[in-house]
Amino acid sequence: MITSIARKEFTEIVRDGRFKWTAAIMVLLLLTAMLAGYQKYNTAVRIQHAAQAGSNQQWLNQGDKNPHSAAHYGNYAFKPAGPLSYFDNGISNYAGTAVFMEAHKQNFAIGRPATDQSAIARFGDLSGASILQLLLPLLIIFLGFTAFSGERESGTLRLVMSMGVTNRQLLWGKALGVGTAVLIVVVPCILIGAVALAMADSIDHAEGMGTRITVLSLAYLMYAGIFLFLTLAVSALTRHARTTLMVLIGFWAFTGFLMPKAASEISKYTNPTPAFGKWMADMRAHQLRGFDGTPPFVKFMGYTKQLLKEYGVSKPADLPMYFVAVRLQKLEEYDYPVFDQHYGMIRDAYAEQLRVQDRLGVLAPTLPLRSISRAISGTDSIQHVKFMSDAETFRRNMVLKMNDYLSKASVHLNATFSSSNYMRADEEVFAIVPPFVFEPPKLSAIITEHRSNFMLLALWLAAAIGLAVFAANRISLESS
Repeated sequence: MITSIARKEFTEIVRDGRFKWTAAIMVLLLLTAMLAGYQKYNTAVRIQHAAQAGSNQQWLNQGDKNPHSAAHYGNYAFKPAGPLSYFDNGISNYAGTAVFMEAHKQNFAIGRPATDQSAIARFGDLSGASILQLLLPLLIIFLGFTAFSGERESGTLRLVMSMGVTNRQLLWGKALGVGTAVLIVVVPCILIGAVALAMADSIDHAEGMGTRITVLSLAYLMYAGIFLFLTLAVSALTRHARTTLMVLIGFWAFTGFLMPKAASEISKYTNPTPAFGKWMADMRAHQLRGFDGTPPFVKFMGYTKQLLKEYGVSKPADLPMYFVAVRLQKLEEYDYPVFDQHYGMIRDAYAEQLRVQDRLGVLAPTLPLRSISRAISGTDSIQHVKFMSDAETFRRNMVLKMNDYLSKASVHLNATFSSSNYMRADEEVFAIVPPFVFEPPKLSAIITEHRSNFMLLALWLAAAIGLAVFAANRISLESS
């Protein structure tokens, strides 16, 4: 019986003009977004590879100079595009794509595409994710809002129930019919995107790509299921199709437009971040007074005395190392805890803002889905934070290698000194710093980090099914 009801519902939907024009618009937009995103992603990957290779080559070919000066010359780290960023570009346009690594300074990422976009683009890019998050629920609503209320108005619901069809058979049959109609619109587009991704030679295939696509598909299926059963529930509870449509459109606008913006503003209010100028001034003042209240130069004087005592000499010139390089490295290291505290404060504030937004997912299923989609696509704050952390680790290692070489080589390789006692290094020395390579977070760690969002989606789906079952059970032959 469920199959018969589903077949009837599916046939009526397919024959309806609403399905034809909504399906056509949905397919056109989804394929356009996937194609545009795919081309943009392909280009971004090539540019990123070329830029990173060029920066690495510039580091090697910067010319003979003092190793510490080479550390000031610096290098760039470019953030790879997320493995599925052609589908969901997440925060990529706003978080920065490259960071300059140099001695004595930790920098924020630069290269934010959003700064070069027009004001209209700030409303969001056309992407597969945005279409599925906003237009897929609308498609489900348009196809299913008359499932019960429409038949109640036309009198066919009473006729169907008089044939001995149970309420649950009616509910699951209609759910299967509407769901099948939606899937035949969306699934082919997703498959085309997956095939294009698999055939792309230039794309960085991340670990577990098949698993990523599977998990992402599961999340969007749960999201579609939420709107499907909510649509059927409201249709069963209301007597007129017009009322059903108004209620569902209101909820769609609330969860798709109002709540994401409200959640963002609430998170900023509960976890504000300092103005950049004040934050920079505070960090600089902290550097000058020292992390623990002892100024760096005072602390270094104590270190110098300890070092002289350790080697049994009376002055720095007698140490078996180039003392200037030692001083440069120690002053660099004294800044590390200051950087960690102040940059960590910004990182933690943004992380807490994201947690607040995720918690507000109890009010709108779009919020947990958005976080999951960005995370699996590799375009969320977790990947960006790891990129910045890896770049800073690389920077510190780069400076250490240059200073360490300067400290030791200046003692044992006197022939490399010029008449002004200024040591110079060449490409062979610069090559001891390996090229920057970013390793994205493990997929298992990403899924674990977002387990609460998966649970929220599951709870939303369970609640939607429960409401639909409750609403269907209230239908009686008399009320229909």
